[in-house]
Amino acid sequence: MRTSEMWLRNTGKKTEYLLRILFGAYIAGLLWITLFSRIGNEYRGFLYPFYSYGEILKGNKRFFFENAGNIVLFVPLGIMLKSFGIKSIKRATMIGFASSLFIEISQTLFSLGVFECDDLMHNTIGTVLGYCFINRVWQDFRINLNRKTIRLIMLSFVICAIIPFGYQEIEHQKMIRLAMLHNRSDGTKNLLVLNGDNGNAWDTNVQIKYLNDGRIHIKGKSDKVSWWPIGQVKLEPGNYSFSGLTGVEERTVGLELEAFSKRFAPDVGPNENVQFTLTRTVELMVYVVVYDGCDCDVIATPVIYREE
Repeated sequence: MRTSEMWLRNTGKKTEYLLRILFGAYIAGLLWITLFSRIGNEYRGFLYPFYSYGEILKGNKRFFFENAGNIVLFVPLGIMLKSFGIKSIKRATMIGFASSLFIEISQTLFSLGVFECDDLMHNTIGTVLGYCFINRVWQDFRINLNRKTIRLIMLSFVICAIIPFGYQEIEHQKMIRLAMLHNRSDGTKNLLVLNGDNGNAWDTNVQIKYLNDGRIHIKGKSDKVSWWPIGQVKLEPGNYSFSGLTGVEERTVGLELEAFSKRFAPDVGPNENVQFTLTRTVELMVYVVVYDGCDCDVIATPVIYREE
């Protein structure tokens, strides 16, 4: 018997309990990363197989790290499947593929991300690697999938799912306070509470970073038209103004409003202030939009005021 296998066997019941807890935490983390933490934006897209490799060959390093991350993300799933008695690597592969497919379809249906065929491939590879790893290191280990195991996994899942939602609410309250910093001196409230999510405009090197005073730093280059959601706001009928970015040329970078999957008003940026009137209650998405040839380094303070 190999030394590593003897050591793993001697961990006994404590290891089983720990793995049950970790499995529940893993499921919560997986769903949080791929679904719960994302913001719907009414945008749906599809990336064909090996798209990411074409981008990597063009020098886009982001896709390399995304591919590696997608493999690592599903390695624990392979470990789980082997631990719960899945004896066939073919079956484990199919479960890994189906799990990834469920996530990709959910992201598409709820507009939480782009359907990426490469994600399916890399998630499945991660599942197979996890399965093969535990099968080699701890071949005979198995956790009985009984009621006790299910209860412990579910308890761990619920606790680990609640914690991020609690953190998200704390961050939301922080963004509410930052939005209030930009109320007008006459008492008019800024109605736009930003989401606070740093990131890159999709498939570009333009970084959107939130500052501690409620403003946004937009910096980088883009060779295509792209977006990044910075918030959404539900507005009642009335007259409104949208502003927060000045001194940029048209079709370089801007702030955009969207409703019903369509651009709702001209970009703020080339236009210092956009006035609009609502005749019914509307939920607006707010984006940073960048254009082909954008080379920007600007500070934006997106605000929406209701005008009398």
